[in-house]
Amino acid sequence: MLRRILVLIFAILLSATLWGCGSNRDSSGTQTTGGELGNDPVTGVAYVGAATCIGCHAGFSWSEKEIADYLAGKHVIHSDHITAESEPYCLECHDAIGDGPGLESLIDPADVPAEGLAAVGCENCHGAGGDHFGIGPIPVPSPDAATCGQCHDTIPDSHIPHHPEAQGIFTKYTASRHATASVRNEAVCSKCHTDEGGRLYKDVTTVEQLEGMVLPQPVGSSVQCRTCHNPHNAGGLLLEEIEDHGHVVASAEYATCITCHMSEQGNPETREGIIYHEDRHMRVIADTHYDNPETTDLIEGYVLDHHEAAGLRACLECHNVHAVEEIRADRGTTTINDQWASSAHGGHLLAVKKEVMQEYIDADEDRTVAQLVDMIAAGSQDSDPDEIGFAPAWVHYDWDAADRQGCQRCHTATGAKNFLNDPETYNPANNNFAHLEGWENVDGEITSSGQNEMLYCWGCHSNNAGALRNPGPITEEYDPAVVVSYPDVAGSNVCMSCHLGRETGAVIKTKTGFGNTGFVNSHYLTAGGQLFAETGYEYSGLNYNNVSYFVHDQIGTAAQPGTGENGPCVGCHMSAEQSHLFLPVEKDHDTGEILELTSTVCSNCHTPTPTQLNLWKEEYLSSLEILRLALEDKGIFFLPGYPYFFKDVNGDGIVPTPDYTFDHDDDPETDEIAEDNRSNGFRDWTIGGTMEGMDVMGAAFNFNLLEHDPGGYAHNRYYVKALIWDSIDYIFDGELDGDVPAAIAEFGPEMKIGSAAMALEYLDSSRPGDAYRPALQ
Repeated sequence: MLRRILVLIFAILLSATLWGCGSNRDSSGTQTTGGELGNDPVTGVAYVGAATCIGCHAGFSWSEKEIADYLAGKHVIHSDHITAESEPYCLECHDAIGDGPGLESLIDPADVPAEGLAAVGCENCHGAGGDHFGIGPIPVPSPDAATCGQCHDTIPDSHIPHHPEAQGIFTKYTASRHATASVRNEAVCSKCHTDEGGRLYKDVTTVEQLEGMVLPQPVGSSVQCRTCHNPHNAGGLLLEEIEDHGHVVASAEYATCITCHMSEQGNPETREGIIYHEDRHMRVIADTHYDNPETTDLIEGYVLDHHEAAGLRACLECHNVHAVEEIRADRGTTTINDQWASSAHGGHLLAVKKEVMQEYIDADEDRTVAQLVDMIAAGSQDSDPDEIGFAPAWVHYDWDAADRQGCQRCHTATGAKNFLNDPETYNPANNNFAHLEGWENVDGEITSSGQNEMLYCWGCHSNNAGALRNPGPITEEYDPAVVVSYPDVAGSNVCMSCHLGRETGAVIKTKTGFGNTGFVNSHYLTAGGQLFAETGYEYSGLNYNNVSYFVHDQIGTAAQPGTGENGPCVGCHMSAEQSHLFLPVEKDHDTGEILELTSTVCSNCHTPTPTQLNLWKEEYLSSLEILRLALEDKGIFFLPGYPYFFKDVNGDGIVPTPDYTFDHDDDPETDEIAEDNRSNGFRDWTIGGTMEGMDVMGAAFNFNLLEHDPGGYAHNRYYVKALIWDSIDYIFDGELDGDVPAAIAEFGPEMKIGSAAMALEYLDSSRPGDAYRPALQ
């Protein structure tokens, strides 16, 4: 309808505009002055105005779509705060020729600002048209990336909040692989390795079409702006969304990218969905971008959301396509995307796939389709903690199910994004997982999928320029009676939102009727809470405040210059060269031994060697081992899985067999035994009639808290030592009387981890009397 209306308008205007076309020439055809629009300052050729160009081209069917695209695009209609009366420095890009007002009659009046229309005219990109008029030359018939770069590069600071991904876009492009990759203009190759082939063969989607239709390009140039973008519909892409029976199955962005970068649903065995290079795993995004929904115990890849409106950023939400780097894990590249996929946030997914490929490399085998099939099938799992890719945080449960909504804030990217956008109004019932196959929410009745998310880029970042979501300082309600307001730590607020624990030890003290109270579970990786001397179970009457010379909580703030400005989590865990591994140290995967300190912030105050770090770690684990044995001595047995603590009801001293049997099957006998064995709860709540239930659970809570923080010896060693000392002190004999050395001496011979000497060295004199140990190092 829009096109028919435009054609009618153009037909009415045609006689006037055609007369206007010749107004810059005298009877001999010689160019005269450019009138009110002036002349190109370099060539002297007159400007004729975009309305004049349209007046002529409206008569040609082959340019009808381009005209409609242009008049509807952002070069013409983009805002109401840039007008024909804007400052000259604005109009240098937004209406350099001053011909915007001439287009006002061709667009909807509602899109015309009161001060007049500013628009990027045809001649801004194609050059002055005073010599053209259908027969003469066009200065720039096919504008290239450099033409776009005249405006689309450095932008004023005032524009950055509106276009955060646009800063330096042309400079980034010229350094990117799109610009610098080898140009291949032969048959087949030219579709993806030249700009000309990319545009000509944009609709080629199968191997048969590729091999039967794609011809050599006589002149080939690099992939550039016009290869992907529709230049006449600024902001639009070369390919349109793909529909199937009225349903969008691929957004325009996704369709544009996969025309060369392959479909994530491709099958390399049949070549269906794969355009080419099925034996080059890092060029087929199916290797990391496809999760098989039928394998619920694995996550084989990132689950793309490329449908409907959400798919408008299916690729851009993680990739800065204008600064694209070559992602070739087999060549040791370390892009941020690579780092994320090798991190715990990415389920160590890429590390798993590298391992598969390494097996072929070690066997000295050439690339094969079989390798790609194996690589696609490899994924993150929750069955073997000794294997690379052990990622229970993402695999263990079906996190998008209705009964897991309380977990979604930290165990899904969708939940993380929604919480970080607005913690105060966050409601997990509103989390939408429609991009996970099989997920539905019909009037609040949720059908879960067989897929899961990991913590994707867009969970923490609001755009691909690296901007973080901004939740503000986190206030955590562990219980209606236990609310902790954590300080504002800038970018680290994003990290704190998940690394504060699900419960804090103070919640134990809110419980009444202890006989039926289940174990209060601290949860995993709670470093943020410990950093600020929260989350632990604190025995009454003792001081747990951070000592005055403890400054880890000030890292990344003005109080500690040279440590960054995004708080302690970012300062320590993202100051390494490979920041998105989120590791301040490099470890041996098999042994856990620290090989290198990679964080550059630590050296501001410390000069720890790997040997020292390994020693502190072993001392920390040794002290936890003493606490574990002290709990066992009172009949409280710890196991890594939920619900963590069990009783030895038959007195054989063996857990879990036959006591640990809570498999929740249909056998009521098994379930009954399981219930008896679960210290979930600590149902007796007293030991020997003398030990208080809260303090018994507090000791177990502190063990669980610190057992699940592998970096506890570094995050806040003062607070941690106090928690371990007091827990051992109490559980040993029911009194806080400083007899921890006696407990170490008694349980030392039974230790399976570390040594009694290390535990004593770590904890010695942690509690001289009731005062917090001021000399603790």
